[in-house]
Amino acid sequence: MNEEENVFEKIVLLGRRFREYRKASGLSQRDLHKKTGVALSTISLFENGKGHGLSISHFYLLLKALDLEMDPYEMIPDIFRGDLAKQWEKQNKRSK
Repeated sequence: MNEEENVFEKIVLLGRRFREYRKASGLSQRDLHKKTGVALSTISLFENGKGHGLSISHFYLLLKALDLEMDPYEMIPDIFRGDLAKQWEKQNKRSK
């Protein structure tokens, strides 16, 4: 498996995991859109594994809306390595 396929699989897994957390919180995608201002289509695409354009800042807003301000390493540890981990840490420091 090449690196691009590996990244795609991780995005799909992250979106699915996020959808599980959203449903467990009792929020619809529309509720989440209203809470965060993140486009409904962006949320839907992300949850369906097509969230390649989801920014770190939007991802953080979505996590906050679900009261999931957990360390993303806990959500799916192997996604957050390298450059992505650095981006996350930088964004997380700015938003606190």
